[in-house]
Amino acid sequence: MSPPASDPASAEESTEAGERKLRYELIRHRLRQAIVDRRIVPGLVLLEGPVADVFGTSRVPVRKAFHLLHEEGLLQKFMGRGYMVAPRGQQVEPLRLPIDEASLGQDAQDATIYIPSESERIYSEFEQSISAAIVFGHFRIDEAQAMQHFSVNRGALREVLSRLVDRGLVEKSAYAAWRAGPLTARAMAQDFEIRLLLAPTALRESAPKLDAQFLSGLREVLRDPAAVDTEELLRIESQIHDTCLAHHPNSKMLGILRQCQMPLIVHQTFCRMFHQSMHPALIDEYRQIVEHLCEGRFAQAAEALAVHLQAARKRTQQQLKVLAVLPEPPLPAYLVRIA
Repeated sequence: MSPPASDPASAEESTEAGERKLRYELIRHRLRQAIVDRRIVPGLVLLEGPVADVFGTSRVPVRKAFHLLHEEGLLQKFMGRGYMVAPRGQQVEPLRLPIDEASLGQDAQDATIYIPSESERIYSEFEQSISAAIVFGHFRIDEAQAMQHFSVNRGALREVLSRLVDRGLVEKSAYAAWRAGPLTARAMAQDFEIRLLLAPTALRESAPKLDAQFLSGLREVLRDPAAVDTEELLRIESQIHDTCLAHHPNSKMLGILRQCQMPLIVHQTFCRMFHQSMHPALIDEYRQIVEHLCEGRFAQAAEALAVHLQAARKRTQQQLKVLAVLPEPPLPAYLVRIA
C-alpha cells in the first residue's frame, strides 16, 4: 500500500527498501542456482565486498542474500570472515579463491545486475502525461501527489522534473512551484523558428561523427515503415531531431534546441491520442534525411531537414487546431489545473 501523500519521508523509505529487496532477491536467486547446479566449488569462501563488485551493487543486498542462503542451508558460517559454500551438515575445508564471475558460476551470463534508477523508471510516463496535459492548459505539479502516484522519493521526482525543465516542458516559478504549459500556437511557432535557424547547421556539423551502424539501422526501418508501430516511429523521430544533432560542439546551441520541443510534443500527442500512424510525407522526409547521412552527403541532409521542418510546421499547426477542440482527457491527480 502506498504511503499517504502527507508523508513523503515514508515514500522515500518505502522506495529505497523496495529497490534493496529487488537486488537481494536477484543476487540470492543467482547464487542459489549456481550452488545447486554445482557451478560454485564447495568450500568457496564468499565475502561481501568482492561479491558486491561482481554484481555491480553495494554490500547491503549481498549481506541480505548471504543471510537468506545461510538460513536455507546452502551457506555455512565458519571460523573466519564471510560464509562458506556448503550444505548444512556437510564438512568441507574453507577454500579461498579470487572472487569473480567464473568462480561464482556467473560467467555464462552478465553478472552485473542492472536496475534502472527510480527517475529512469518513471521518466517516460511522466513526460507523456505532461506533454498531453499542456495541450489543454496550464498546470501545477503537486509533488506529494506525484511521489505517491509513482511510489518514488523526492530526490528521484526532482531529478525527472529537472530533466523536463531542460527540455522546456516544465518551469519552476519564483515561489518554488513546478508548472507546465500552456502550449500555445505562438510558442510552437517560436520553437519552429528557432529549430529552422539552428537544427540544419547542427546536423551538418554533427553528421560526420554519427555511428554508421546507427544510421544504417534507421535507414532499414524507414524502408519498411509499415512493419513498425507508431511508438517505434516516434522514437526514430526523436533520434533524428535529437541524437543526430548531439555531436555538435556548441553545447549552448544544443541546449537551446532541447528546449524547443513544442513541435514534437504536439505531433507525438496527436499520434498517441488518435492512434495515428506517421504521415506518408513525413516518412519520406525522414527517409531522405537518413539516406543523405548514410551516403555522407551532409550538406544535403541539412537541406532535407530544413525542408522537413517547413512542411512539419504546416502539419503541426493543423494538428494543434484539432487538439484544441477536443475535451480534456483524464489526467493524473498530480496535475492541478491553474485557473
